[in-house]
Amino acid sequence: MTNKIKQSTLLILLASFSLGFVRCKKDSSEVPAGTDSTSLAAHHSGAVNLATTTTTTSTTGAYDITKSLPTGYVKDGSVDYTAYLQKAINANSNIVFPAFPIMVDDAGLIVGSNKTITFLTGSKLVLKPSANANYNIINVLLANNVTLNNPVIVGDRYKHLGTTGNWGQGISINGSTNVTINNPNVSNCWGDGMFIAQKSGITAQNIKIVNAYLTHNRRNGISLTGGINVDLESPYCAYSDGVAPYCGIDIEPNVSTDQLQNIVLNNPTTEHNVGPGISTGLKRMYSSTNKTIGITIANHSDLGSAVAFHSTVSSTYQIGSATVSGNINLVNPSWKRNTNTAITTDLLVNTIKLNISKPTVQDINGVTLTQAQIISLFTYKTHINREANYSLTF
Repeated sequence: MTNKIKQSTLLILLASFSLGFVRCKKDSSEVPAGTDSTSLAAHHSGAVNLATTTTTTSTTGAYDITKSLPTGYVKDGSVDYTAYLQKAINANSNIVFPAFPIMVDDAGLIVGSNKTITFLTGSKLVLKPSANANYNIINVLLANNVTLNNPVIVGDRYKHLGTTGNWGQGISINGSTNVTINNPNVSNCWGDGMFIAQKSGITAQNIKIVNAYLTHNRRNGISLTGGINVDLESPYCAYSDGVAPYCGIDIEPNVSTDQLQNIVLNNPTTEHNVGPGISTGLKRMYSSTNKTIGITIANHSDLGSAVAFHSTVSSTYQIGSATVSGNINLVNPSWKRNTNTAITTDLLVNTIKLNISKPTVQDINGVTLTQAQIISLFTYKTHINREANYSLTF
């Protein structure tokens, strides 16, 4: 079925579907009926699960970074050891962090090329309270061939010393290539839990993030402003609140040189974000040359975010006749109990097509909608705007 639904059919569907469908705003702290209240309460309290998943990477022969700490170092994360840690990272290619928390300041830790860093169970980097509007606790900067295993990051959101800005990031990948991050756990950052972007005109490429667990970050769980061959496997992004856009995952280019090619989100889970679970905002993609995008989101599960999926694109920044074309594919999404509605779009160019296949949707009360009701909901008051180029199949 496409957006060219016959008017008579749509009228019948609308008549059979109650416009009293409730999409009232709900307190994001409320635990929906039928949900594991224990786990959700732990998420909402800001509790941080330390790294518990073992990786296949052996730490045999890795440099024990405690060898670079000063004599009498503490193990409670109360003393800033940034300079010692940075010196050790610069000097070694295979590094292991100890099974206790360590404090760093807002200079963060810069990771260069050809590094493997493993965090033992119990490891945690804690940010020293900062007034800086912009920080990167770990910054993979203009680097090649980097692997991070089990990093646990806690930002200063609730102890932040300033009031401006929203760019305090937990883990940033800036202009880097061949980067793998396994089991990152990032919470309470002043901005985003994770941030992927170009730097100095170099696009982030061949990025793989596996089993990210990102909660209570002030802006977004993950922000992706540009990349080529980016693979997000089973990310969990929940309770983003504090400053717009409040997304679980936000795919939103900043400048005309950004690229979004072969972006794959596989089995993403988003929950109780004040904004969208996943958002794609593409208007700044336009440049002086034609561009092609490719975004596939498979098996997206959202529970209780304001909107499960949101997408916008317009020609506001178009230069001459240059176009942005391609597909956004949503495969088998499951959107439940959204406090506003399951989907909203403002797709104002027909060169980008939104393809939705096999959606499952529940209303605010947990009632699963029929196919007819889903069609009616998606087209009600232009939740998918009338100008959009889209297809909907079951």
